[in-house]
Amino acid sequence: MSLLFNGTKLAKITDTMSGGVNLLNNTLTMKNFNNMGNRGESNNAPNINFTIDPKEEYQNETNAKEIKTSVFHVYAHKLVNAPVALGQDIYLPAGTWTLSFLARNNTNSDETNTVSFFSNWCANNGWNPLGTSDLIDGVWRQHKITFTTSQGILHENIRVHNVSQDDVPRGSMYFANFKLEAGSQATTYCPSYTDIFNELEMIRNKIGGVIASFIGYFFNYEEVAA
Repeated sequence: MSLLFNGTKLAKITDTMSGGVNLLNNTLTMKNFNNMGNRGESNNAPNINFTIDPKEEYQNETNAKEIKTSVFHVYAHKLVNAPVALGQDIYLPAGTWTLSFLARNNTNSDETNTVSFFSNWCANNGWNPLGTSDLIDGVWRQHKITFTTSQGILHENIRVHNVSQDDVPRGSMYFANFKLEAGSQATTYCPSYTDIFNELEMIRNKIGGVIASFIGYFFNYEEVAA
């Protein structure tokens, strides 16, 4: 049996009963990830924005070898203006779940902060987060948020966010390797089944096009594309 949302298969039931399967899409490239419109478009907020950077830009940093995805760089004066929206909705049955990610802030001191995991479901529950991370400092480390739900819930507009008015340490935070999985353990990062399938389809289509072009040329036929 599979979990479906708007006709799209999110995961098999068996996947959500054991850890290791990433239930989030687009974590490799962070396509559609955003900071919920907190952009520096006015004169009084010029330093609120985000970028999605190649991991190679961070290769000289401590623990950078652990970065397997693009890097989401969000910057703002206040933590409340520095959310990371994961650009998707997800239905989760009752159970225990763990969101893991690499993260660091922009300080070389002992200044630390946390982030919490929210969805629009939290609005009807006192805006209490689903869970909160351990302390994030200025070095790339894996962090996790584990939470338990007592019923099946469609979580819309999922994001990690610290809603306090505290300052962002030296104005920036960095995230990579987002993974949501069943259970209370954070396992090694991997892309979702959907992302892997889409990548294989792109390769298959590209190879198919090359083969078709070669055959058309070799037999002096009109070139065709797969």
